[in-house]
Amino acid sequence: MAVTVRATPYGAAAYRVLAEVVAVAKAGDPLATVTLVVPGEWVGVAARRSLARGMGTGPPGVAALRVVTLRRLAETLVGDRFARCGRRPLTGLVLAAAVRWALASDAGIFAPVADHIGTVRAIARAHRLLRALPDTLLDEISAGNEVTAETVRVHRVLEERCASAFFDEVDLLEAAAGIVGEGGVSGTVVAFLPQDLDAPETALLSAVGRVTTVHVVVGLTGERAADEGPRAVCGALGVDAGAVVARLVGDVVLHASDPDDEVRCVVRRVVAELVGRPGHRIAVLYGSADPYARLLHEHLGRAGVELCGRGVRPASEGRVGRSVLRLLSLSRNDFSRGDVLAFIADAPLRHAGGRAPGSAWERVSRAAGVVRGGDWARLEDYAAHRDTWIADHAEAETWRVDRARREADTARELHTFVTSVRTGLSAVEHAGTWRESGEAALRMWSTVLGGDEIGTPAPEEQRATDRITATLRSLSGLDEFAGGPDPVLLRELLELELADDLDRVGRMGTGVHVGRVSEGVGEDLDVVFIVGAAEGMLPYRAGDDPLLPDHVRELTDGALPTLRHQLDRQHRHVLAAFAAASPGGRVVSFPRGDLRRGGSRVPSRWLAPTLSRLAGEDHVRTDRWESVAGLVESPSYAGAVERGCNPATEQEWRQRAAVDHLADIPDGSILARALETRRARASDAFTVFDGNLAGERLPDPTDGAVVSATALEAWMQCPHGYFTRYLLSVVPVQQPEEIVRISAMDRGTVLHDVLEQVVTRAVDDGWAPGPGQPWPEQALTVLTQAADERFDRAQAEGVTGFPLLWEYDKTAMRADLVEFLARDDVRRRDFGGLAPVAAEWAFDGVEFPLGDGRTLRLRGRIDRIDRSAAGMLLVTDYKTGKADPFRPIVGDPCHHGQRLQLPVYAIAACATFGDEATAVRSEYWFTTRRGGFERIGHTIDEAVLDRARLALRTAVDGIVGGVFIARAKGKSNVLYDCPGCDPDGLGEYGVAQAWSRKGRAPELVALRALLGEAVTQ
Repeated sequence: MAVTVRATPYGAAAYRVLAEVVAVAKAGDPLATVTLVVPGEWVGVAARRSLARGMGTGPPGVAALRVVTLRRLAETLVGDRFARCGRRPLTGLVLAAAVRWALASDAGIFAPVADHIGTVRAIARAHRLLRALPDTLLDEISAGNEVTAETVRVHRVLEERCASAFFDEVDLLEAAAGIVGEGGVSGTVVAFLPQDLDAPETALLSAVGRVTTVHVVVGLTGERAADEGPRAVCGALGVDAGAVVARLVGDVVLHASDPDDEVRCVVRRVVAELVGRPGHRIAVLYGSADPYARLLHEHLGRAGVELCGRGVRPASEGRVGRSVLRLLSLSRNDFSRGDVLAFIADAPLRHAGGRAPGSAWERVSRAAGVVRGGDWARLEDYAAHRDTWIADHAEAETWRVDRARREADTARELHTFVTSVRTGLSAVEHAGTWRESGEAALRMWSTVLGGDEIGTPAPEEQRATDRITATLRSLSGLDEFAGGPDPVLLRELLELELADDLDRVGRMGTGVHVGRVSEGVGEDLDVVFIVGAAEGMLPYRAGDDPLLPDHVRELTDGALPTLRHQLDRQHRHVLAAFAAASPGGRVVSFPRGDLRRGGSRVPSRWLAPTLSRLAGEDHVRTDRWESVAGLVESPSYAGAVERGCNPATEQEWRQRAAVDHLADIPDGSILARALETRRARASDAFTVFDGNLAGERLPDPTDGAVVSATALEAWMQCPHGYFTRYLLSVVPVQQPEEIVRISAMDRGTVLHDVLEQVVTRAVDDGWAPGPGQPWPEQALTVLTQAADERFDRAQAEGVTGFPLLWEYDKTAMRADLVEFLARDDVRRRDFGGLAPVAAEWAFDGVEFPLGDGRTLRLRGRIDRIDRSAAGMLLVTDYKTGKADPFRPIVGDPCHHGQRLQLPVYAIAACATFGDEATAVRSEYWFTTRRGGFERIGHTIDEAVLDRARLALRTAVDGIVGGVFIARAKGKSNVLYDCPGCDPDGLGEYGVAQAWSRKGRAPELVALRALLGEAVTQ
């Protein structure tokens, strides 16, 4: 038999030669058998379609035509023989399990990284490469390199472990080469555009050439180094590839500011090229998938352009894949709340009521203080607390009772769900065999996520579902091969399977082809776009293989490609892509910089011939590309829209229309409102966009409603903060997992509750100290008991933070409580003998005249009320922080209206425990060692009340008048954080500037005057 070769450029010329060769092979008989061996599936489809259009002047040449790759040919020849021997394919799942087993048996120098999934990937990849090398070459590359020697050792262990039960592609190729002479290959064989074949592939093709006629159609670019692979194939077959002069360059060079804008520019050109041209005659190719693959799919999709090619999202990133991997990972972090809720929010859960109520489950788990592990039991406690609340508030509004009941039911429902998941994962983790582990995982997959019954029309999700089911069912085959089951390995194996499963988008030949530049081999197109043609991206900057480094690969004489060989292959792909396009249709683009990584970029070295042609010079250095005239520039995205580019997407059309008709924006449109907002906020006027809600229906605090002094203080401190908190009911969310130690607020609540119990029990049980008497010993016993109970409740509520810090905080709080009793004895003696009257005394509806005919009805809760022997009332508000923020009340009893509790509490106390003639003193008492047990307060007289009335009138007028401007903290401002003004915690500079700029507005004069801020007109 004979082997012939026809050299050809790539592109349309290659398909013309293919038609001629197939016509010769058929020799006038349309039914003559021809086997067409192609380098890949994409080329096979293109070749079949080309031959279906006819062979020159003859008829189509697809009858009796078999299109296969060499590896597929080997499988058809000997695959059934392996099956009859009981050997199964060595899938990625099996190989990964074998690698993990080999490392567990003897990791060698890989011991420090043996548990990393990257190690499994790297060794599995090296094993696939080394399978094509003979033992003598393996011995040679092992000498003098410890890492490579260990890699070869593990490779041989894997070979021995897998040989009897499994077969891989090398086994198929070698076995097929040995039996070709026995039949199985009939008719003529045409090898079309062979690329880089390894030794087993070359051996099979040579064996075929010895039993039948082989015609080789070899594509050449004219670059010797780039054509090394195809020439080596011809040399192995004993024929000379010949020569072809086909050095092509680009026709258009486009550059943009960054890859995102570069892709937008290319998409606009693609849309323009589609006018009068079918999409399958256009291809957009990239050298670096990151970031171009996703960018191209995203922007072409936005432009409504149909495309085809390999997808960019593996099954592991799809909803189904993410869900099953998250499910199997929940135990890793002890069922942390964040992991569980992320799983619930994303997963297609099988839930009785339809979609799982993720937001409701998030709220109750946060309210219950769940962080991880055993904290999930707090859901039952939370539900019990809500049940208790319902029983204790039978007279409450119906909607409040219904909400409490829903919260209790939701907490129990979530607890049941998490318990079922933990039980299922426990079955997976404690399985005795891989079969049991797989069956337990399948039950989880079915009961929690729906398994094969997940209803989704998306084909990629259905493919992921099938892949997951098949993988879990195949785990039983690992029992006699990969050792005992391991839940971590199970998840890794599933992740490897899903990560290698890239979806396919569209149908071949029905849309714009988007893919790697290597897919340009075998194309026949009108227009080819090559994007990302910058150094470091095309050619892609590949690192040396740590297991099989370059200096080791050089010993294999090309059997293992070196970095130089990989570079030459990529250059061949670029030149083949150029040849695939018609003259004038070769467009190359590159970014001038990269906002993701920073720095600037220069054109690829392979653009030098194109730049030289455009410049009309013999040689132009790529780092001097700015001097070349005729390049197409996109200065920026905004510049492209403003310069009149052809819009490609709906968004670009809208933006272009806005630019062209800026003066004709219709009133009331979104853009008009946006411009109005921008102008208003930049002005000195106090507008609706700054919080001026004058004329709106707003609640009047004096119309009979009951308000708190704390709320009115909040308006004085920040009107916008009052608006968000008290009118919109928007409050910051505290995530339980973010609590490192108990917060100042929760710490104060705990101390207040303990002190309340001590004082209340003393008053109710009749052992409270009389005027001038110390606390009895019983007080310390009650205090200790109350503290223990309250500390346990705080821990159950999940507000205490890390256990070690909580132990420290408990010790400090106990010391503060004990010292409180001694300090209180001294305080009561200082006032001539005080006796406690009430603790945590609540008032509701106490009237406070404003002095202008209006009256406020106030509510609140007073921490402590004492009466002296002379009849004076001492009203105390406990504070657990430092005294510094409260010191200004010494000079100004209301601190510019920002401290109203003391006068309001005094009025409330007199209403029940005294009369208008009763003397009252109100104090803040800082009842911790940190606060120094300092007391700050004043006797409540008419001057203090007048000052309070002024502040309350200002607040009421501001609320009724719709004054809700944001007032930032600062040196001359309030010393607290306002989540309404700074919700993201990034600062309040803009808020402070607006307050300063708009302060001259008439609506703000009264507020700024009360705050003591000068107002200049």
